[in-house]
Amino acid sequence: MKALIAGLIAGLVTGLGTLPLLFVRRITKSLEDFLLGYAAGIMIFASSFTLISPALKEKSIIQVILGLLIGAVIMAIIEITVPHIHLDKLKIIDFTDETMKKTMLLLSAIIIHSIPEGLAIGVGYASEKSSIGLVMTIAIAVQNAPEGLVISAPLLQKGYSKIKAIAFGFLAGIGEPIGAVLGVVIGNFLKDYMSFIFSLAAGAMYYVVSHELIPESHCSGNQMKATFGVIFGFITMLIIDYVVK
Repeated sequence: MKALIAGLIAGLVTGLGTLPLLFVRRITKSLEDFLLGYAAGIMIFASSFTLISPALKEKSIIQVILGLLIGAVIMAIIEITVPHIHLDKLKIIDFTDETMKKTMLLLSAIIIHSIPEGLAIGVGYASEKSSIGLVMTIAIAVQNAPEGLVISAPLLQKGYSKIKAIAFGFLAGIGEPIGAVLGVVIGNFLKDYMSFIFSLAAGAMYYVVSHELIPESHCSGNQMKATFGVIFGFITMLIIDYVVK
């Protein structure tokens, strides 16, 4: 139950992150890229220090390696098999043609990418170390706010109303509780293989960072801003981890 509530909260923050759109029509591309980098930095820290680090302490390097590989492979298979629109294609797509269909394809992409985050929350709460679940929840919630804004802001330029763009942000967080419940189920079922489960969630998040967040943040000439976004995201998680633990 804690994992479900945590997943719901983290997902809700995705929608809350869109609320600045009530006051502004657009955000600059340089800010978007910084925020994407910021989200990437948070995910890199959370995956490495909150998931991989405790997994390695179990002295089972084989489980860690297999978890990382299988987590990434699962995400790659989902990317290939589930129809969706990549974030980097959003700015060149004409939504006036089959708007609802393309909106659902974009929403599919967001849900695909949020499930690993929810999974990390779930496996954290399934472990015997409750602080892992709490740190992961805070980490995912913090990175979801700017992510929600970056995802929904371009929709205004595509002719969506502010209300519809914000509603899209709230819908985009639905993958978090789904992933959290899945993480708890997997964690409880494979209780003796927590190193593998932690690494599975980390591998899936590494995939999202490398395949989506960093490439998108570096494709518009704002590489330096995006890079410092990664650094600031990493520092944010460093502080959160220090305070919580």
